[in-house]
Amino acid sequence: MDLTMQLSRTMKGQDEIFNLGHTLRPKLRQILFSVGNGISVGELRSKLPNCAELDAMLTELMQGGFVQALRNMATPAAPASASAAEVDVAPAQTYVLEFMAALVGTKSPAYRKMSEVNDLAGFRETLPLCHKVIAAVASPHQAAEMEAAVAQRLG
Repeated sequence: MDLTMQLSRTMKGQDEIFNLGHTLRPKLRQILFSVGNGISVGELRSKLPNCAELDAMLTELMQGGFVQALRNMATPAAPASASAAEVDVAPAQTYVLEFMAALVGTKSPAYRKMSEVNDLAGFRETLPLCHKVIAAVASPHQAAEMEAAVAQRLG
């Protein structure tokens, strides 16, 4: 498996970790927990150096819909000179919506406002509200984790 491939939990993976429906074997749950909301295969290997069957387990988690590959860090990203109008906020917006749905639900005004965003300016305006809601309902640590993952997705 490519060491630079970025992995993230899916909604199904979030449910497995945060809800009581434990369907995975303990070792797979440990790997799913370690994946969090963004880690490269190389970083995961360094976190779990004694896990000889990591590639097979990651494949199993991906096929089961618990983990998804985000993008390869070795591929060139969008040019740094891209204007705000050229930045695609859809991946970051989808991530925030999935994160909020898992932790605070879809009835929140912040969730509704984020779902209506269609450009970078609106996204940047709404993100602090989402951060505030997650910090209040879930934890400040999870809100910071969301912000870091969003920054990574936006480049």
